[in-house]
Amino acid sequence: MSRDSHAQLQRNVQVSDELKPHFRVTTIMERPYVMLKKNYYELDENSRLEGFCIDLLAELSRDLGFTYTIHLVKDRNYGNDIYGNGTWNGMIGEILRGEAEMAVAPFTVNFRRAEVVDFTKPFLSLGISILFKIPADNQPDVFSSLNPLPLRIWICILVAIVGLTLGMYIVAHLTPYEWNLNFSCCTAHQPHPAAQFSPASSPVELANNYSFWNTLWYVMSTMLKGGCDFGPRAVSTRLLGGTWWMFTLVIVAAYTANLAAVLTVSRPYIPIKNLDDLANQTAISYGTIQGGSTMQFFQESKISSHMKMWNYMKDRNVFVTSNAKGVEKALSENYAFLMESSSLEYEVQQNCNLTQIGGVLGSKGYGIALQKKSEWTDRISRQILLYAKRGIIERKKNKWWKSKGASCAGASSAVTQQRFALNMHNVAGLFIILFAGLVFAFCTVIVELCIRSRQIAKLEQRSFHEEVVEELRFALNIKKVQDHRSRKRVVAEEEKRLRSSTSIDQSIK
Repeated sequence: MSRDSHAQLQRNVQVSDELKPHFRVTTIMERPYVMLKKNYYELDENSRLEGFCIDLLAELSRDLGFTYTIHLVKDRNYGNDIYGNGTWNGMIGEILRGEAEMAVAPFTVNFRRAEVVDFTKPFLSLGISILFKIPADNQPDVFSSLNPLPLRIWICILVAIVGLTLGMYIVAHLTPYEWNLNFSCCTAHQPHPAAQFSPASSPVELANNYSFWNTLWYVMSTMLKGGCDFGPRAVSTRLLGGTWWMFTLVIVAAYTANLAAVLTVSRPYIPIKNLDDLANQTAISYGTIQGGSTMQFFQESKISSHMKMWNYMKDRNVFVTSNAKGVEKALSENYAFLMESSSLEYEVQQNCNLTQIGGVLGSKGYGIALQKKSEWTDRISRQILLYAKRGIIERKKNKWWKSKGASCAGASSAVTQQRFALNMHNVAGLFIILFAGLVFAFCTVIVELCIRSRQIAKLEQRSFHEEVVEELRFALNIKKVQDHRSRKRVVAEEEKRLRSSTSIDQSIK
């Protein structure tokens, strides 16, 4: 191309640009939306800025066919009705005074601003969240081995041990199949054969392995997998013991697995988990940007916790002038910074010492502000919706949030809010199963008691009701020596067993 042709092309482009609409655009410094380039002092006014909003503005300019001149807002404010009489500062004030036709920035759309300027459809949706510094790792204490389970679960386990001990003790004494003749030379499973020669008037002593302390020892030893020198014999006690074994198997396995994680992985403890925790304490100070939409949110909210937070903030010097100041304050002090979630996400990606606390409060968006009744509002809104549909906005967000020097992009931005790997919700089912096993064991022992009482009642020609009452009286009194009637019954059973054994031995001979 000749020099004359090139000059003619430049003149045609200049004439074409002069025919395009031109906007004076105001903005504000806010990472990663609007930032100065490293060599900004060498560049002209339109080229010295970069960021998400600058890219979005350039894209809109190219696709919608307008030119612009961009400048930073003079008073470094977004826009607030200072005195409540319609006198606005910041970017809103510049638009109202005719110093700019458009404001492209992380500009929150709210009702009060929308009354005086027009907003496009939001190009980013967001809410309010808490930025906080990750505390330094705590030195392990002497009770670190208890950390895999919270205090509530430990208390429930102790209650389960005591409850299971009492339940096993009662069931073992109610069932007829856990009582044995007690002779000093014999074991519980081999009653003394001399019982058949005892005089009818002499008492026979019955023993039950499940005294209270023996039962507690059985429960603890089975939980700690230490074994025990006796075990359940009746169906009811075996049922209860089996349920306890299953309970302890899962609890011990979960505790062991999480103990390794707790002792090897550092989990810094953050004393607040959400906005309500922040409102109900005073050790950690908190605040927002002075005059920003987040401050207005708490100022106008009628929710009691938000009103409490607003009263706290307005009575103390906790407001900052920008997000950068808030981040700096959060890093250097015991301070929680309330800010928009999208900006918070960027800061967490850039600084691994920061984290987001809790979820997102409310729902709002960033929009482009124009003069009231501007014909460009709908055109820009439609183009923003088209960008969102095509994924252009998401790609630009990934570019500035993750690709541009994000030192923590590979790390998780969330920090464990609890010191414990398990909580009550995880193990509640085990306690329900244990309780169900206890109830089922009681039902079973009642059946055992009824069956045994019916057999004895037939043997002694007594009523079933009388025999049940006698068995219950004996079990509840926890006596070792039965009366004459019970003694005869036990001896008769032992004689029957011994006769059977003798006949077998004779047949073998």
